Order: sequence, then structure tokens, then C-alpha cells
Amino acid sequence: MISIRYVPSIPPPDINAGNAESPLTGVFAVNTPAHDHSGVSHLAEHMCFRGSAHFPADHELFVANALLPLSINASTHAGYTYFYVQCTNKALFISAIQFIYSGMVNTHYSNGQFEAERSGVLVSELSLLESNTDYANNIAIRRNDTSPMAYKHAGGFSDLMQNIEFNDVIDYKRKWYKTNNITLLVSGKDCGLANVCRQAIAEVTDRPCGNSPQAKTASTNATLTEVQSSNLNTNTIINPSAFSAHNETSERYVSTWWVPEHFTNDLLTFEPQIHTNFNQLGRFYIDCEVNHKGMIAIRFVHNANANHQMQVHTNENLQSVLTRLTIKPKPSLFKDSKLPGGVQTLVMYYLQNNAPHHSRYPASASAVGARSLAYYLASPQKSSTIFHLNKETNISPNTSSTPDVNERTSATLASNFSSLTSLDNLPPLPRLLHKLAALALQDLEQKFKHADKHWVYYVDKPFHCHLKTMITEASFWRPRTNGDCYALGVARFNEHVFIYAAQDSQLSTRACWCKSTLTSHT
Repeated sequence: MISIRYVPSIPPPDINAGNAESPLTGVFAVNTPAHDHSGVSHLAEHMCFRGSAHFPADHELFVANALLPLSINASTHAGYTYFYVQCTNKALFISAIQFIYSGMVNTHYSNGQFEAERSGVLVSELSLLESNTDYANNIAIRRNDTSPMAYKHAGGFSDLMQNIEFNDVIDYKRKWYKTNNITLLVSGKDCGLANVCRQAIAEVTDRPCGNSPQAKTASTNATLTEVQSSNLNTNTIINPSAFSAHNETSERYVSTWWVPEHFTNDLLTFEPQIHTNFNQLGRFYIDCEVNHKGMIAIRFVHNANANHQMQVHTNENLQSVLTRLTIKPKPSLFKDSKLPGGVQTLVMYYLQNNAPHHSRYPASASAVGARSLAYYLASPQKSSTIFHLNKETNISPNTSSTPDVNERTSATLASNFSSLTSLDNLPPLPRLLHKLAALALQDLEQKFKHADKHWVYYVDKPFHCHLKTMITEASFWRPRTNGDCYALGVARFNEHVFIYAAQDSQLSTRACWCKSTLTSHT
């Protein structure tokens, strides 16, 4: 049985100020290490939302997040993956806990599901990220870093996805997504919530679940929402100004200093100043991701024409500047603005109390304090990296097989809690698509707007009454479950409703598809 703990919560100020009900929050924490750049841990996370025998609908998560008053998502940080749910309705919350847990421990998938998620959805997601210059340059550095401290890039790379085999994912899930490696933290006004969750998880654990085809095809689309909500709203993971001045393809030398993450706060404070001071010599930035040793990377990308002597001189000057600044180790508090406050609180609680071996455990800050920053700056690591700026990633999704989706299967959560479903629960449109939506609103005669591989379709108000039915049907989600696109959904923008998709390989057909999909429900 997994470890389950109740954590007393502190309601946010807005809860006490009005009549709003404090949400129930649940976070599953799983140690999910990345041992290389393969991306298998990333794909395994995706597959956790590909359904289970207990929740067999491929479109389960999409429907829940679109129509029900809850939020289900997942996020990976420094070798740990956190699956969470927030909801004010206790019965719905408990069912969502069962849904997440069933998907986490499930290892029964069809080859079609695997192919659609790996070669379709994941390649589309990574291609979107890699089309961002800052992200691509940071990845170029990581791929050429062969030091023992080098990041193991959990997300993977679009051109390496085809190297992941079906059994790689199954083996990874069996090794890491097992009961003794899963912790559930819950918070809310109900002090008995942990016991209720324990009983609920026992129900789906003990309930017979055969390996029927229906059970094996239950999960294709769920991961979209987790990644979509983060990557479509935040398209880069490093300082956006890190390489913006360099617009050519060239080989650069990169100096790297690895320092404990507890120096992060002060380093970020001085980063703009240092960046400006050394701008003529190259680019200074801090990669804040924590590696497997609890360290972060201070990087300096030397100009292409810098010879060895110039590089050494720059490194010495940079070390001197960093040493003179007041940069001290401080306890690292977990913070991710994309996550709800209650989820962040539970993650921090987990890191402080359940994972003392983890680098974020506050006690390690005192140990670091015995050594100054100068100690870690003594010997920079040097590597050569080729930057392909202005060269678009051209890895296309390739789903050689179509998932054997059982479209007669209904979404369990939405069916069981149909009285709670409402268009009022539609999520906001991802920021990536705001400009397209704004253009559509300027000319409502042209409802379909697209750019690159992204599109939005304005839904007229007379069609709104049919949207709930459309959203609950598996056929609507087929472009996503088949791996044709990275993101698909229905969302609100300035009180208007749009159907949307990102990284859609079938862009040319979508205007007709949207129109026919809507009219078929009238």
C-alpha cells in the first residue's frame, strides 16, 4: 500500500475573505529519475494518463478538466513527478484520486497507444519546445556536456524519441511506479481525508481488472492536458535573453561552473548585472534546473572568435566578479508559478519531510554554508557546442499505427458526476494561442485562424448548447488520441469560446473538421 499522509492546510486569503469553499488538494509524489537523455521517464509520465481498466476512456482527463470543477495535472521537478488534483467536491475528489492512481500503476497498453503518444504527441511537444531559440541553444549545450555533473535531460529530444521501445516504458513504470515508491499527500478541512483516500485506493487496487482490449486502449489523450497547461503557456525554460543577440550557426565554447542549488536565489538576483557587464564577450546565464547531484549550472557561452587565452581571461574575470558579490547559500523553497498554491505547499512538505535524501532538503543548506561560492568556482568545465540558430527543428510526428480506440467507452468521471458538468468550467485558452484568438474576434466571418501548426476556431453562441455533448464524445478527441497534434481542446478567451489545437500535423483539414464536428451535433 502506498504511503498516505494528511497535511493541515492554511487557506489562502481569498478563501477567508469571501464565501468560496476551500479546495481539497491531493498530490502523488513519485521518484522518477532520468538516467540519460532518452526521454523514457517523460514518456512514462505521459502514459500514466493513458487510462486504466478502471477508467478506460481515452478522453477521460480531457473531459474532466474541460467540464468538471476540478484540476488534474502533473509536473516533474528534479527527478520527482507530482500528479495532483484540486477540487471542492469531496466525492469527485475521491474519484479523481482513484483515476490518477489507477493510471500511475497501469502497465497495460496497446502498441497503437504507445505509438501515438511517443511518435505523435511527444514528438510534437518537443518540436514545439525546440523551435524556441533559447530552449534549443540550452539543449545544444546539454547534449554536448559529458561531465559527471551533466544534466540528464528527462524531457528527451524529438530526434531520439524513436529509440524508445515499448518495453522500455513498461519496464520503467514497473520499476518506479510501484506502491512503495508512491506517496500521497492530501489537505483540506476534512481531517479524515487520508483514511477516505486510503479506502478509495484499496477499492481500485482490489477490484478485478481484466486485460481486455477495452482496458488496454483507455489512455491515449490524458497527458495532453498536463503538458499543454505548462508548455503552451511557458515556451522556454531558460532566461529568454540568454542568446538572443547571436543569430548565426556557429561553434562556441562553453564554460560551466556547478554550484549547489542553495546559491540560486542570490545568483538570480545578480544575473542581469553580470549579463550586462560581460555582454561584449559572450552570454552569461544560470540554468536553474537541479541536477542529480543537487547542483545548478552557471554557464558562459564565449563569442565564436574568442581564442583560448581570451576564454581563460574571461573566466578569471567572471570568477572574480562572482566572488566579490554577496552570494550566500540559502534554503531552497520549492516554487512553480504554474502550480496552484496548495499543490506547491504539499510538494514543499514532501521535500522537507518525506525525501531527506533529496537535495532540496533544507538541512543541506547548512552543510553547504561551510563552503563559499569561491570553492565551487575554482575549476570551470569547458565544452564545445554547435548552435543551430535560425534552423527550425524538422522532426514530424510519425504515427505508423492507429490506436484501437473504443469510442463507445464513456468518460467515467463526467458520467458519474454529470450534474457537475458545465461550460462554466472550461479552462482559459493557452497563451500561445491568444494572438490567433484576437485575430478571429476581429473578423467573425473567418472563424478559423492559424499560424505555423497552431489554430483556433471561434464557436458561435448558438452552438454552445451542443458543446457539452461534443466534448464528452471520444470522436472529438480523435486528433489528439491518434497523435496528430500535441494539444486539442475547448477553451475560453475573453468570454468567447474556441476550439483549438497546437502542433497539428493535419492543419489543412481542420477548418472543415471543426465545422462538420459542430454541425453534426445540431
